[in-house]
Amino acid sequence: MRKRILFALSVVVTMNASAGSEVAQRADTLFTNGKILTVDEDFSIAQSLAIRDGRIVAVGSNEATESLIDAQTKLIDLKGKTVIPGLIDNHLHFIRGVWNFQAEVRLDGIDSRAEAMKKIREKAKLLEEGKWITVMGGWSNNQFLDDNSGFSLQELDNIAPNNPLFLMLGYSEGFANSRALELAKMDNGGLAQVKGRDTVSEFINLVNWRNKSSNESAIRTYMKELNRVGLTTVYDVGRPSEGELAPLEAFAQSGDMPLRVFHTLRYSASDAESTASALELIESDSVLPRSNDEQFGLLGLGEHIYSPVTDNPRNMKRWQEEVWGPFSQISLAAARNGWPVHEHVMSQVMAVQFLDLVEDISAEVPEVKDLRWTFAHVNGMKDEDIARAADLGIAFAVHNQARMSVNVLNAPRIGSIAKSGALWGLGSDAGIVAPYQPFITLEWVVTGDNVAAKLGWSEDQRVSREEALIAHTRSNAELLFMEQHIGSLEVGKLADLVVLDKDYLTVEEDEIADLIPLLTMTGGEVVYSQSEVD
Repeated sequence: MRKRILFALSVVVTMNASAGSEVAQRADTLFTNGKILTVDEDFSIAQSLAIRDGRIVAVGSNEATESLIDAQTKLIDLKGKTVIPGLIDNHLHFIRGVWNFQAEVRLDGIDSRAEAMKKIREKAKLLEEGKWITVMGGWSNNQFLDDNSGFSLQELDNIAPNNPLFLMLGYSEGFANSRALELAKMDNGGLAQVKGRDTVSEFINLVNWRNKSSNESAIRTYMKELNRVGLTTVYDVGRPSEGELAPLEAFAQSGDMPLRVFHTLRYSASDAESTASALELIESDSVLPRSNDEQFGLLGLGEHIYSPVTDNPRNMKRWQEEVWGPFSQISLAAARNGWPVHEHVMSQVMAVQFLDLVEDISAEVPEVKDLRWTFAHVNGMKDEDIARAADLGIAFAVHNQARMSVNVLNAPRIGSIAKSGALWGLGSDAGIVAPYQPFITLEWVVTGDNVAAKLGWSEDQRVSREEALIAHTRSNAELLFMEQHIGSLEVGKLADLVVLDKDYLTVEEDEIADLIPLLTMTGGEVVYSQSEVD
């Protein structure tokens, strides 16, 4: 009996199997009757897609793929549903997201304050008295449409009377109830809101967020969640340690890994001594750039190649030589040794100073233009900076972190980036400063709406939904040097795809964030499904 995946309310389609087909000519899995957005160079739309041994072997009409069916083929009747390539996040702090995910409440994308409080209250009912309840970022009270005011101490005490509660907004702000404030030995003047990086760090330590808990169970839980929202590949730019990566490496070696995870090189550089050690590592033969395989591994350097150079949107001064000198040394060593660099750029000052450096490096190492060095976040850049970066071969990684800001004037000029001809892709910067759901990001760049203001961008800085989807799939694959394997639904590529409940191309723009993956597939294997499999 053929294996079938049946979507809710769909009916089984009967097709004649070619009993005499040779195994080499058959499909393991065949999707039919769909609207398949291939995201190839022509943004072609197909009806059917065939998979064998984890890769796509045919894309086209039902008739064109019918000969690939035999008795062992798993048939999936899409009933007109839309399929897109598996989504890729070019900047997600994966290991950091794992640490506390099993124990926290997530408010990403929830637009009702009442619903957020309900989720926290339900969590409190499940926990033993005295256990911490945490919300470790990914939200803003500005996202609540019913009431975007902050939380009072009394209401937080009411929803979690027996547990310490900490709602982290970012690295410098949050809300805490009385029990949490008592444990922090803090008199907050009757207020729930706490401010200041040192204060937030104290709560981070109290809740043991940096517990480095990246065991097998925690990692699998987080990967399953990312598959649920349509992600099949992420780039962790948080420099995770070897110990944290060990379970992922084991999953990859066993072939049992539902999410492709690539990462940056782990090192510390903050002074002369540590910079010398970092340079020795970058220049050595013991670790190599782009040593990843199709599933997992080391890709490049970032997000902060020299820790003291940590840019922010308020930066108005060029970095002095005592700080910029080591940053330049590491940059030059990266170029000479073929390392892709993914660097945090959040002000025009940083962008211009880094562009000056790349220009100087290009004179000595022209090959740097082929390394797909990437400016991450790109808040504050002007059109002339964007054009200059494009000429130097710089790529752009735009993240919905900017969607959370009240300063819409500092948002990335994504329309200008798209028009520049540069390679650019979408990501999140999840999970402390932004939500990890990719459809939130897609809606944001199409509508221009951030959490603080409608139409935060002018019309010319919005992009089409086709451009947005390309940026979250095919362009990201290229940014990660994986364009031969993932990013579009074309023959020969790995079968990473997502089946949606509604059509991405026709839903209202302000409903893109509400799209629901019904099925996610990585390498031809179903890694998430809302449907029955028999």
